[in-house]
Amino acid sequence: MKQAFILIFLGVFIGCTDTSDQPLPLSLEGKWVDQLTKTDTLEFLRLEDGSSLLNLSRGREMRNGNNLPKIGSGLYTFSLDKNSITLQYSLSSFYNPTEYYFKQNQLELKVGRFFDSENSSDILTFRKIRQ
Repeated sequence: MKQAFILIFLGVFIGCTDTSDQPLPLSLEGKWVDQLTKTDTLEFLRLEDGSSLLNLSRGREMRNGNNLPKIGSGLYTFSLDKNSITLQYSLSSFYNPTEYYFKQNQLELKVGRFFDSENSSDILTFRKIRQ
């Protein structure tokens, strides 16, 4: 419940900032799980105003005695190109959108490693788990 509240709050807050102005392809909507680690998930979210966000969920870890989301978890603004995705971590005050490899087919998504994953590959493969 607490996580849902935080996600809604962040969605409203980010709704006031610049998000992707291109429509989210229907084939991307839903949850995707890292094929190797089975712990990291991507979820492409369509907001009411038509903009889109990418939510990276990585699970939780203990840091300084607190149970916190793993580093890199959270919402990202994004824009898609033919073979790339440009990402900007939404909670960062430093504006530095970065381009990564991106390729998607029906049930598989390949994306350049944009967070510190346990998967050491430069290209991470995600499988669609739900719409």
